[in-house]
Amino acid sequence: MSGDITPSQDQALLQLLGKVMEIMRDDRPFSPEDPAFGKLKSSYFIRPGEAGVHYSFANNAFPDAKVDLSMWTDPLDYSDDRTRVQAVPAYFELWFHNALAGISRRLLEQRLDLASYWVDEKGVREEGNDMGVGPPPANLLHSYWYRANDGENGRFPVDVEFFFLDPAPNDPSGKVLLDRITIHRVYPYLTPAMRKKKREEQNQKKRQTYGYMDLCTGATCPESGIWEGWTKDGPTDVMKVERGQKFDAVRSVSLEQGGSCPMVRGRWFWLCNVNEESGTVWKGIALKG
Repeated sequence: MSGDITPSQDQALLQLLGKVMEIMRDDRPFSPEDPAFGKLKSSYFIRPGEAGVHYSFANNAFPDAKVDLSMWTDPLDYSDDRTRVQAVPAYFELWFHNALAGISRRLLEQRLDLASYWVDEKGVREEGNDMGVGPPPANLLHSYWYRANDGENGRFPVDVEFFFLDPAPNDPSGKVLLDRITIHRVYPYLTPAMRKKKREEQNQKKRQTYGYMDLCTGATCPESGIWEGWTKDGPTDVMKVERGQKFDAVRSVSLEQGGSCPMVRGRWFWLCNVNEESGTVWKGIALKG
């Protein structure tokens, strides 16, 4: 059974959707304890060995609705060990099992700052938002697709979908009902091989950038990570150095030769971040594990 939205529900809906847009687009912090979502019903890890979590809420304003938010293992962190990667907000769904009338699509477009176009999976911009109705038996389900405008504080592209139920031909009320809303942050799809390539490109860029700084023994480390020490004869050392720590002297004999040796003043170059240490081989030596 469906009904008209009440003023208190209308206020709760706009507050909830506004909060979700801030989280997805502006990267505002998400807390499962946020009252805008309601009371946390359940949570579970989406994939074993990764950080992604799926949250389900019970919202008093919409007691029969499905209110879910999913956190995914950060696709923009290119680390190979996904167990060390942080989870980031990725997907939100609000599904009214009892669809509501009286909700203005135009108002939602305005309040969520949605553009008059959508973007396909290849990144091609498509003008218009009305996708029409589905095939039978979903021939009354009318969908609208949007790309959100960047906004003042936007950090991520966001896609939004509205699903309305058009009135049946024999429905005397003629009311259009809001059935479902989805909001998701747009991330590029990356395979493990693509992440590896991104890591290599990222590390090479950092190596060049920090190389211009001529970081020598006694200089301050600009970023925590695994650094490579050089003497005038080439690379001889590798060390984990924390941001703000002073770079140490460099081994005078290559680490691969083993044993103790005199330490000399040298230069330091970026090698990789700490999360990549276990998968890195330096001059034939596995750095960790």
